[in-house]
This record gives sequence, structure tokens and C-alpha cells, in this order.
Amino acid sequence: MQTIRLNGRPHLVPESWAELTPVQFFAAAPHLASDSVAARLAVLRAWCPKLREKDVRRLTPDQLWDMCTTVSWMWTKELDTKGITEFTHRGRTYRLPEPNLLDAVAIEYAMASVFFHQFANPQRPQPLALDQLVATLCRPVRADFKKVSQDPAWDGQTRERYNGKLAEGRAKELLDAPLGVKIVVLHHFLGAQRFIHRAYKDLFKKVEQPTGPAAPPRPRGDGTEMLQLLADVAERGLYGTYDQVAHTALHTVMFNLAKQARHRREAEKE
Repeated sequence: MQTIRLNGRPHLVPESWAELTPVQFFAAAPHLASDSVAARLAVLRAWCPKLREKDVRRLTPDQLWDMCTTVSWMWTKELDTKGITEFTHRGRTYRLPEPNLLDAVAIEYAMASVFFHQFANPQRPQPLALDQLVATLCRPVRADFKKVSQDPAWDGQTRERYNGKLAEGRAKELLDAPLGVKIVVLHHFLGAQRFIHRAYKDLFKKVEQPTGPAAPPRPRGDGTEMLQLLADVAERGLYGTYDQVAHTALHTVMFNLAKQARHRREAEKE
């Protein structure tokens, strides 16, 4: 934390994502799309609620710029959402998946990819798709968590099993959720997507990814590639039926698909 003083009054300003409370995180997220003095001031006001407007108005342009510089890291440091594990809306608490979707199943990543493409489509963006993405990834704690977490056969999943119909209904409930919450979940997904493309690069064509918390990249394709991959895996019977494949751990599926792709490529070279 760093301290700024206005008219003798101290105000603590976070210096990294790790120092933010969830409330501060959600308040700052809507301003990530554009770095400006107005955006920086809005972030400062959110992080320093005791900042008095009359003290801000007395600042010279240079003093105002110096103060705004204290939050400039927000637009240059890669967004780190590890500290955000849940949010509550309309009395329901939603848990985010673990960083890099380590506890996700294949179908939720596949569906989130589809919704991201629909939301970020530059020709026909679909705002509701962002709510669908959030409802797909963020789910309440499973009802039997206390019991199942003591079972040696527990798969480590704390969220409810993914259900497309439930997600569809909850997406409508999330329409009036704070924008900051949705943006944090979106970046949580994008960070995981970057990790997956790096970790399983044998499966993907190389695409330059932006660094820092920039606006979401323009999607390539329609986002259904992962769904097609799952259908192909189900046809081969490696993990059983399509439903069984869909609910297999995401990284188990990705690791094996990447390994097979690498072996095919190596065989073609011989």
C-alpha cells in the first residue's frame, strides 16, 4: 500500500491486484477498458471513499496528475483475479472456478468459449452472452460439499455440477448484477484461456495475445471448436459417452488431446 495525502488527510492506495479487497476489485474493473484521467479519478474515489471532492478540486493539474499516477499500474499489470473466489447476487452466492480453470470440466470451458465469442463478436455483439458466460462458470457450492469433501473419491469439485438449463435461467437473474463482477469473471476466463493455449500449444495455432488488462481480444471462429473436439473424443470412446466426456476434467481432456496432436505431428515428420 502507498499513502497519498490531500489537505493533510492520509489515504491508502493499493499498489497491486493482490492488495485489493473484492469490493475494490469490482469497483475498479469497469474502468479497465480505457485509461484516462477520468477513469483514474473514478478508481481513486472508489478505493478511497473518504477522499473529499473539495480537496480534489483544489489540486493543480500537476498535482492531480501525480495523484492519478498512483493507480496507473492498473492498466499495465496483467490482471490477477486469484483473490476473487465468489460473489453474491440476489441472495445467491456464486463461486468462481479455480485460477486457470483447474477444477473445471470440459463442457463448461467449451460453452464459456462460445459465449465469449458471441459477446465479443465485433459485427453482432450479444450482451446477454456475458451473463451466460458468468452463469456457466460461476455456480453455487454443491449441496453435498461438506459430506463429499471427506470422501477419498471426491473429485475436488466444490461448485454444483454444470447444468445448461440452470445456467440459462441464472443468466437472466444476473442481468442486473454489477458490471464490475461480470468483467472480473470475464478476465478470469481470459486468463485461463491464455494459460490453456500456452500449456496445450500443440492443439492450437499460434495467436498473439495482448498483455496487461486490455480490452478482450477479437475472437477467431465462432467458439464452437471445443464443442467439436468433445464430440470427436466421444466418437472415439476414450472417456465414454458424450455426457461423460463433457463432464471429464478439462485439463485431463486437454492434456491427452495435445499429446495425441503432438504424436501425430511427429509421426508425419518421420
